[in-house]
Amino acid sequence: MGVPKEAREALQWEDSPHDGPSDGRPSSEYPPEKTGWHEPEHESTPQALRYSAQSLTSSGSPTTLNLAHLDVSRLVTLPPPYPRHHPAVNNNHPELTETRIAVRQLSDLSEIEATKERFQLTSSKKRDEAAKSSADRRQALRNNLQQEVNVGNMTFAEASAIEQDSVAAEKDKMKELGRTEFEQFQAQVVMPLNDLVTGRIATATALFDKLASGLFDDVLSAADMPQEEGDDKPELLEKLTLLKWIFEAREMLHRAIYDILTDRNNRYRDVVLTPYRLAGNQEKLRNAEAFFAEDAAKRQLAFAREVFSRTQAFQSVVEQNVMQGVEVQLSAFWDIAPPLRRLLEKIPQDLDDFNIQIPTAEYEENPSYHSHPLQYLFSLILHTEKSTYQFMESQTNLLCLLHEVKEAVTHAKAKLLQSEVEDDEGREHGVEEREARAQGLRREEGEKLTDDLKEKVRVVQEQWHSALGENIKNVKQTLGEHLLQTGGWDETLEEGGVGNV
Repeated sequence: MGVPKEAREALQWEDSPHDGPSDGRPSSEYPPEKTGWHEPEHESTPQALRYSAQSLTSSGSPTTLNLAHLDVSRLVTLPPPYPRHHPAVNNNHPELTETRIAVRQLSDLSEIEATKERFQLTSSKKRDEAAKSSADRRQALRNNLQQEVNVGNMTFAEASAIEQDSVAAEKDKMKELGRTEFEQFQAQVVMPLNDLVTGRIATATALFDKLASGLFDDVLSAADMPQEEGDDKPELLEKLTLLKWIFEAREMLHRAIYDILTDRNNRYRDVVLTPYRLAGNQEKLRNAEAFFAEDAAKRQLAFAREVFSRTQAFQSVVEQNVMQGVEVQLSAFWDIAPPLRRLLEKIPQDLDDFNIQIPTAEYEENPSYHSHPLQYLFSLILHTEKSTYQFMESQTNLLCLLHEVKEAVTHAKAKLLQSEVEDDEGREHGVEEREARAQGLRREEGEKLTDDLKEKVRVVQEQWHSALGENIKNVKQTLGEHLLQTGGWDETLEEGGVGNV
């Protein structure tokens, strides 16, 4: 349900007791409708002009209205349109299509995985071939030495010495294979993927900064304004959700480059450890293993700190905009809730002698209104309920999004705690103890965040019920009972409502 732009503008202009923004009230002041319900009502709207605008929706025939009947047109003209062209929860606003496509491309790690898989297959094949060649050489050498010993050309001692030299040569070949494989991994995997991933990270950062800088474009003025086909702007929730996707894609890329460099370091570790392992030098082997383990732990800790820092910064951006967005939605709601409530309070409990103004076009589209005119009122109230409840849904969805981001911060903090071998007091913690500390943090912080979200949502719902929801529920109940008693109730009247009659 809705009215064209021209009709809506005419109706809203006529509803205003002032000439417009130049009424002498400072722009920073709240409009009269936000001062509360105790204010005296000033309704001197010329009804004929009001519905001359409403008649734009009809076939052009003139509309004659009984001015003694209650004018309920503000149930349509005050609330924002419903349903929206592109609801934020659908994440499909055309203005953001290009960015969504870019995020999908950034998140596609198939090229990275394919590059690593190709190298792994090639490397495994070379190692298998090298192992087979080594085994063939050893077998051929043994056969040759056995034959030479049998014919008396060589003693057993000489044959044993030659075989030992062969074993040493095979070990050198194994060490050389490891070094060559590491160099090839560096050239074929690390360098190209490092360029690819760092380039994507830069692209993601540019997308993030661009979207973050325009989060509140048109939001302040568009929260409760009509939307027209093709010119509506994406909601803050959809922008923030997309910003979250960009952040998550960028974090995925940071993780990808960390994993690539970890793989490289592990391969370099194997190159260093192999000679000690082949030589049986246990002391040097233990020292080298300890060095690389310490280095890996330091890298893991540094990465965890970077993730935590980036996630905290992201939370700051989201929290600031969510709080501002909630304020905008709440302000827009309080712009229209008081006059809507005053209108609802004019609907009596006894509806036998109660009448409303119904445009001719509505009679033409719904002939049943001739017998049961309050069906029209019920449909308007249902529209008002769903339309105004959008403000509550928007606030709740924004708060839920912020909750998700706060959970991400908690997870990053737990990973950091899990990576810290020493605490602030210098005490060392084992792997199991660090894991237990991290789980305890997740559980404790998670419960706090959940309780905080529940309380914020409760406040939002309480505002809805106290300001408008309870009145709408009562009027719907009264209308429903009246229509049921008079034979005008239709189950389809309540489809999709926020509450039930």
